[in-house]
Amino acid sequence: MSDLNRIKVYKYKNIAAALAVMLLSLVALSTSCGNSASEKKANSQKSDTAESSVVAAEDKDSGKSRLTKNYKYKEMKNVGEGLLVQVDSAHPFTGTVGETEPLYSYLFAKDGNMLMSAAYPNDEARSDMLRQLNNLAVDFKGTYGLDTLMITSLMPDEESKSKTNESSIGSCADLMINSNGEYKEFTGTEDYAWIPNNCYKYGFVMRGTNRLRYVGKEAAACIRDMGKADGPADFDTMLADIKDYTFEKPLYFTADNGVEYAGYFVPLSEDATTSIPVPTRADESEYKTFISGNNVDGYIIFVDLSGEVGKDQGVDAE
Repeated sequence: MSDLNRIKVYKYKNIAAALAVMLLSLVALSTSCGNSASEKKANSQKSDTAESSVVAAEDKDSGKSRLTKNYKYKEMKNVGEGLLVQVDSAHPFTGTVGETEPLYSYLFAKDGNMLMSAAYPNDEARSDMLRQLNNLAVDFKGTYGLDTLMITSLMPDEESKSKTNESSIGSCADLMINSNGEYKEFTGTEDYAWIPNNCYKYGFVMRGTNRLRYVGKEAAACIRDMGKADGPADFDTMLADIKDYTFEKPLYFTADNGVEYAGYFVPLSEDATTSIPVPTRADESEYKTFISGNNVDGYIIFVDLSGEVGKDQGVDAE
């Protein structure tokens, strides 16, 4: 082979080798880039997941304090006022009953038919309680056709009023059964079990076996919710347990009718007045708010978180 041909062969071999090296380099570079892209994608997915978890956690935590976004203060002066006052020998009733009416007209339905009887038809009690008592009697009669409920007492006479009996607050009704002139003890059994099982819908709780106490629909819904979560609950349970909740971390619960509430407790201030924080919307409109002293050491607040705007219930702010 001539030298010229030998040079050409070597030249072609060198070019082939160079091309092979370049091809291997491109494959290696492509693999490296692919791995890098995969790693970046994986890292990006991990980052997105972590950020989502943080947001979810923040959203969850923010629910505990969402009342605090917009709020104002109401000044309260008498812890002994309201529907949720505790009344006993150690804590006599010191508040005022408020607007009252005679029982008589509430013993009848709108069509004039009797719903229940009374030992003292002219006895007076809180108007808001009597309205709900009438609603309860209407539905009880509508369910069982019975008009045998009897109200034996409401509020003691002024002269004999015992400030250590909760009946003095004007929102209690003691029950008996009047069956064709035969008076029987109310035990809340058989058909009459409807009363203790449904009274919460009208804002009542049972005190013992034969006394209805009106506490408002907010407190009644709270008591019912506590009973679902922790077992049997009553008025005294609510008074104790609500103290664990604050304006910053309230108790959220939903009534059977779908209305969501927030409940919390504000301790009695050492000053002459206690500042009660109550939430407002962004436009400064007020939520419907229930406030009551407990007659011991503070105030219980329930906030209706539905779209309804309404006047405060319970204790009037000073």
